[in-house]
Amino acid sequence: MKARAGLATLLFSAAALPLAAQQHFEKTIPFPRRGTARLNWSVDRCSVDSLEVRNYPDEEDIEKARRSNPDDHSWLWWQFNVENRSDRKCRIRVWIEVLDKNGNVVKSGDKSDTVDAGKVDDEIRVSGRMKTIDAAGSPKVRVRAEIGPK
Repeated sequence: MKARAGLATLLFSAAALPLAAQQHFEKTIPFPRRGTARLNWSVDRCSVDSLEVRNYPDEEDIEKARRSNPDDHSWLWWQFNVENRSDRKCRIRVWIEVLDKNGNVVKSGDKSDTVDAGKVDDEIRVSGRMKTIDAAGSPKVRVRAEIGPK
């Protein structure tokens, strides 16, 4: 009888537990100018899978900025590809920091969003303007994320 009562208490306690606590991720990667950077960060089936840069300036714009217009700015979108395969909403916050050759931050941005349960092809976009020559000359970016329950 005591074994059954103990088992019932254990099962009730486990059912009352919330989703895992919010987890933090960070990685410094080469600037993903023309491709996808895999991140593969996940908490309870809610994940930040990859990062892509949208609207990166073309070579002609970069050369023009270097040659005659060093104050030229480009509007970039940092697209974090996310999904939530769980049955509960989750909250994801992402950050991007563009680093110059010395490791100094030349541009940063962040965004937080809720990802509905069952969303398998979603995105969170961080956008911002930065100098075209900084975008072209920055070798790395630092990306961070917090993933947790809603």
